[in-house]
Amino acid sequence: MSLKKQATSGIKWSSISQVGRQVMQFVTTAILARLLSPADFGLLGMATIVIGFVGLFKDLGTSAAVIQIKNLSDSLVHSIFWINVAFGILGTIILFITSPLVANFYEEPKIAPVLMLLSLSFFISGISILQKALLEKDLAFNKLAKIEIAAVFSGSATGIVSALLGFGVWSLVYQSLAVTTVTTILLWITTHWKPKLLFSWNEVKQVSSYSLHLTGFNIFNYFARNADYLLIGKFLGTESLGYYTLAYRLMLYPLQNISAVLSRVMFPVFSQVQNDNDRFSRAYLKVVATIALVTFPMMIGLWAVSEPFILTFFGSQWQPVIILLMILAPLGMVQSIGTTVGTIYTSKGRTDWMLRWGICAGILATIAIMLGLQWGIVGVATAYATASATLTYPSFAIPFRLIDLRVRDLIAVLWRPFLASLLMLSVLMSLKIFILPKSLANAWILGILVPTGFITYLLASWLLNREQMQGLLATVGVKR
Repeated sequence: MSLKKQATSGIKWSSISQVGRQVMQFVTTAILARLLSPADFGLLGMATIVIGFVGLFKDLGTSAAVIQIKNLSDSLVHSIFWINVAFGILGTIILFITSPLVANFYEEPKIAPVLMLLSLSFFISGISILQKALLEKDLAFNKLAKIEIAAVFSGSATGIVSALLGFGVWSLVYQSLAVTTVTTILLWITTHWKPKLLFSWNEVKQVSSYSLHLTGFNIFNYFARNADYLLIGKFLGTESLGYYTLAYRLMLYPLQNISAVLSRVMFPVFSQVQNDNDRFSRAYLKVVATIALVTFPMMIGLWAVSEPFILTFFGSQWQPVIILLMILAPLGMVQSIGTTVGTIYTSKGRTDWMLRWGICAGILATIAIMLGLQWGIVGVATAYATASATLTYPSFAIPFRLIDLRVRDLIAVLWRPFLASLLMLSVLMSLKIFILPKSLANAWILGILVPTGFITYLLASWLLNREQMQGLLATVGVKR
């Protein structure tokens, strides 16, 4: 199979996995929410923050190194496996020992035994990190999708049955461990590679710079990404944080469900063509054009229907989210493209550049958030959006130097979906302001605007951007 066909297949299967897991998780959460108390979910939420931070160290960027290196030696693969096992054990021990300290910090003794049991997930996942990386390197996303869906299904069944039996918060713990355990078992069954007692420190040192720079970026990015949550919670209170969190999660939706899926597939693809800048840049532009085709109308449309959307689905008590969403939605459109540059750094082996840029951008964004605090959550959202807009050009121009790509080449593939989205916006705003009655219920307004926007965008895209539309249809398996 050609690289193009492998990439197309990978995108299809990654999309199937993402949609399947999200639907299953939504249904499971809805069921568990009726069987468990909010306090049970709160306990797991506290634990998840700690687990997320410790998880940054579980493979020290070795998975990305396995995917990026074109010619892996046998001894390096085995060495990386044993490193992952060692850090999995270390993560389990550290989390087990520190769980009472976390309980003291939260002043919640029940969280200690929860963390102790969840600490096993680091050891369990540590023995299969390499197998997953090898499947991704080989673009075997069909196998990964089946494994991931089966694991989520097993976890959901475990959690629901445990809740019905009255296990309370432990149902959520068992659910999490079941997903990790089933994933590890299926990865071992699916992958033909098996470990041997081989270890070469000299070969490990050759990839240590790449891996440690990537880990450093992930750690710094973790804190930079959560700086707004931390500062709002500290200085503006839980209610303000609740409004901001909802708006930010809605803004992140296209990043998590579209850009992330494509980036996951394209990293191993780009790694295979890392020495051919012309081929790399052409493939990259096709990817971002596809992302823009979906995310631009999604976020501009969300801006247009923000008021009826929030009031219909979340209620009038969430009205402060409307203005936040209108500030952050355009940022989500830009970030859906901006998040893809990480694959350029990692594919080209320049995680040192990635770390330096991450530190500079993170510091500037955090300073902006701190300045915006004096005007409340609207000030924070505005400051964050302004800082991100200011950083947009260098965030593309710097990694583009690695593949001989110009920013104007990027603009050349983005202006059509952007213009089609603006045409959609003009129709929606005209309909909303001049035609629809002011007294019409929000649900009816939303029910009219959404299909109208969808049809308008399709027509505009077919007139302005037919080639990209046909490419997207071909990718998802629709023949012209």
